[in-house]
Amino acid sequence: MLKPAHILCLLALLLPSGVAAHAQEQRVGLYQSPKGIGVTAMFDTPSGEETNTVTLRTDFYGFLTARTRQIGGIITYTHDYPVLWTEGEDYRLVLFLGAGVSLGYAHDQEKGFYSAYDRDLVHEPGGVAALAGQVSVRVDLRRHLTLDFGFCLEPGIHVRTDASTGAVILSFYKNGIYRGYYPHLNLLYRF
Repeated sequence: MLKPAHILCLLALLLPSGVAAHAQEQRVGLYQSPKGIGVTAMFDTPSGEETNTVTLRTDFYGFLTARTRQIGGIITYTHDYPVLWTEGEDYRLVLFLGAGVSLGYAHDQEKGFYSAYDRDLVHEPGGVAALAGQVSVRVDLRRHLTLDFGFCLEPGIHVRTDASTGAVILSFYKNGIYRGYYPHLNLLYRF
């Protein structure tokens, strides 16, 4: 049986293949954030102005604070539009705004972070379906390197099962908003 992580990896492989067929410039690299680590692929549209961005990352909520041993996974797709840009001899700096979707399997925010006794997460991880709103600053450097720094809000839903009763619980995905101020940095190679 396929686990959620396997499904996310499969989606990450299939989604860029259709988008990249018409892309002018491609960027592939590493994603780093307090939210997690992963890989990012960016594909310019045929006009060369807009960008499709696909990120497959881990979700570290509760793992770095030793509240759980489970790591989640999230795939995010955004279509990014340039708002402001400037060019120099050795660089191109662009401010992008983007919208898209996020799907994954992760823990959601729980109380008790500063508690001395109730440190372990009580709820099970679950499925995440969210809209994604992204703002980022991209610097294309001369030697095929790109730096992308930004923030992403992910308002959505979290679906999990209760461990004791087996009931399915649908709730607002709080981490999508609470961790929206966590920055991300992409280090990319441009083809």
